[in-house]
Amino acid sequence: MTCISHKTLTRFIVSTFVLLLTPHIARAQFPEIHSYHVDPGAHERDRNIDVTHMKVEVSFDVLKKTVYGKVTHTFKQLQTPVDTVFFDAPGINITKATLDGQPVDYHITPTGVVVHPILLLDMVYMPYLRKKAAEETQKKKPNKGIVPSVGIAPSHQIVFEYTAQPKKGIYFSGFTSSNGSPLTAPRVAEEMIREQIWTQGQGIDNRHWIPMIDDRGDKYITETVVTHNSKHQVLSNGALKSKKVNKDGTTTWHYAMDKPHAGYLLMLAIGEYTVKNSISELGTPMQFWYYPQHPERLEPTSRYSEAIIDFLSEETGIPYPWGSYSQVMVQDFLYGAMENTSATTFGDFFWVDKKGFQDRNYVTVNAHEATHQWFGDLITGRHDGEQWLQESFATFYPGLFLGSVYGDDELNWYFREQIKGAIAAGKANSLPVRHSEAGSSRHYPKGASVLHMLRHVMGDDPFNRAINHYLLKHQYETVETWDLQKAIIDETGMNMDWFFDQWIHRGGEPIYAVNWSYVADSTSKKPVTVTLEITQKQVQDAVVGLFKMPIWIEFLYANGKSEWRQIMVDQAHHTFHFNTRMIPVTVVFDAGSQVLKTLEMQKSPSEWLWQMQHGSSMLDRYDALVALRGNTEIKDYKTELEQAWNRENFREMRAEIASQWLGLAGAPGQDANDVMLKQFVNSTHASVRKVLFEKLPLQPAFRDLFLQGLKDSSYNNIEFVVDRLWNSAPLRMDATSVGISRAEILQLIQSEHGHLNNLKIKYVECVYQYTLSRPYNSAENDAQVYINILKDMAGPYYEFRTRINAMSALKRLGYLDVQLTHNLFDAFLNFNSRLAGPAGELLKYFAQNSANKSLILQQIPLYQTPEQNASVIAQNRLYKLLQ
Repeated sequence: MTCISHKTLTRFIVSTFVLLLTPHIARAQFPEIHSYHVDPGAHERDRNIDVTHMKVEVSFDVLKKTVYGKVTHTFKQLQTPVDTVFFDAPGINITKATLDGQPVDYHITPTGVVVHPILLLDMVYMPYLRKKAAEETQKKKPNKGIVPSVGIAPSHQIVFEYTAQPKKGIYFSGFTSSNGSPLTAPRVAEEMIREQIWTQGQGIDNRHWIPMIDDRGDKYITETVVTHNSKHQVLSNGALKSKKVNKDGTTTWHYAMDKPHAGYLLMLAIGEYTVKNSISELGTPMQFWYYPQHPERLEPTSRYSEAIIDFLSEETGIPYPWGSYSQVMVQDFLYGAMENTSATTFGDFFWVDKKGFQDRNYVTVNAHEATHQWFGDLITGRHDGEQWLQESFATFYPGLFLGSVYGDDELNWYFREQIKGAIAAGKANSLPVRHSEAGSSRHYPKGASVLHMLRHVMGDDPFNRAINHYLLKHQYETVETWDLQKAIIDETGMNMDWFFDQWIHRGGEPIYAVNWSYVADSTSKKPVTVTLEITQKQVQDAVVGLFKMPIWIEFLYANGKSEWRQIMVDQAHHTFHFNTRMIPVTVVFDAGSQVLKTLEMQKSPSEWLWQMQHGSSMLDRYDALVALRGNTEIKDYKTELEQAWNRENFREMRAEIASQWLGLAGAPGQDANDVMLKQFVNSTHASVRKVLFEKLPLQPAFRDLFLQGLKDSSYNNIEFVVDRLWNSAPLRMDATSVGISRAEILQLIQSEHGHLNNLKIKYVECVYQYTLSRPYNSAENDAQVYINILKDMAGPYYEFRTRINAMSALKRLGYLDVQLTHNLFDAFLNFNSRLAGPAGELLKYFAQNSANKSLILQQIPLYQTPEQNASVIAQNRLYKLLQ
């Protein structure tokens, strides 16, 4: 039997009493970890050293796509003895390794390099251990001699010199081309692919060109020293410490960080650039690196950059943490953009002019990557299972920024789109947001939607204070979800563990079935009793449970007024009774559409119409409008739509109104001067004008409206109108069904390039068809000129989206020859999967025809990749594709 002292027993009783009094605080500070799904990515690798500094010095042979490098790792021991240290370095050839200036044994493996430093590290580390032991002894025997100074674990340096020809991590663009046929059209310099070197380290790709401990859990300060051709500019992380011009025509750039960050965030971007320097209103120095051609694209592309940084600084309460902030565009980028610390890289497909801005712009992506400077760079998820702590926040804050610029309707629409993405992912499986394999639909839109709900439930001020506390406490460190949960209760006293459990640690989304009814006594003055029946219908299992959420209900009355009530829904079935001052025309469940959900609620057309007319939230009015599609019960619905157009300003509301109005029987008739048609075609929203050009009958009465479409301020709308008109009559006929000739169409668009050459490619495709349709003998030879242009634009001289557009045009024309085959080979073997995928699909499409397949197979042995030693591998990939 174990004896317990009175003092120990008393301490135990007091501790238990405190815990019983504060159960929520105790659970929040020491939360239980629920493993609803096994997550193989939710772990960290063992580390026996702690890297504190990494200095990378590189130069390149661009034709051979080779890196010549030297990397110096400064580190401290975490264990003793250390008999081996492993550095990630797949495919890298280590030519020399030293430890603290002395040669050290190492051996190369398929995944990296193993260093054997045991004897030397023991000899230098043991004195430190002896000092610590002496200090501890002295503490126990005070005043028995001189206390030795406390030792600090000594730092060491491992230096690797190496060469690498990486297939990942660093990319060489424009320095070589495939061995295809020469260009047959004049080259226009700004349209050609550019000479560039750029890196992409996330998730674990920097290890392919730097021997390093490539693990997000280890953060360290980095330096980069780059020696390269002086005709190019070089950007890397941190501040430019020096720039030295060398006698051999090269320049050496030296960049350095002053705070630690994860190794995957180290970056390089090298090429021909002009730099716009600016300072945000709150004082953040900023640089925007852009191509010197087309300076008119600078403002639309970089729009709001300074405002975004200031917005995030104010919203989080944390000033921009990395000194200066740069952004640089690169060609053939693998993704939309990448949040490298202090220097975001983004794809030059966002390099837009004023017209292109309304079709696709950089604003949301710009805000996403800027948010990562706080969420992902300043604080970093400890492992892949915590990816949502980066991507969800970086998807959440752009919605708030859009709201600050364009208003609440834009904010609410943004999160409605995120919810749609989350619901779609939920139909595939029930993986939670906090899971390494949850996928982009949960790490991005669902996580952002959850944060939007969390802010709604907590309130703006408590949410912002909690986030500020979370960032301050963990800046320059790694974090887990529990850190965020604890920051919330530490700062606000609000225990949100229940919220995190159902929305972050569990999967699934609620499905609410809702019905409402009322009881009223017309002879008495008693209030009306409204009854709401709510059922949660989602399938429940070990991962998906019942959801607990506060829900706002809006009662809409016949006098145009409304009343809001809040309820807590947390059971499989609820029956709520409300006393209201009069009979509602309809009831809106989750008014304002704040909750990520699927809603099943039947209403009559008259109820939906009243909600469309009087709902407080634009989203509620939009949902009602959509519910009325195809309705035949409402008298004079056309007039109702016209009145809705005059009430509503948001683009998606107006696009839906235009779509339904144009789809009604008898509208627009033959009257091209109809007031509504004029409002549609003159709308400031490209989406509204697109609906008009899509729904408008192809009749001569509307010739002028379609001519206006051919001169629209949206490149995408122009392309759409060209397609619709061009295909509205047999090819041999010049006049279209609208009365606009094909010659007129070509004349109107012949000088337009569009965005990423979409209109130039459309013009060339159409003029090829038009030339072939002419009744003279040389038409085929004349038409070949345009085929040659398309083949060239599908080749390696152009950026990847232009190539994809040109490939699509050639597919529609059914054209294949040797040059195009080689261009498709080059595209299929490209490092960029967004180019390789469509090229592979097109090769398989052409190969369905036996003659085309024979041509393709004959060319495979003749095709040589830019790197000759890779030809056999490339040929095998092509043969496998066509099996």
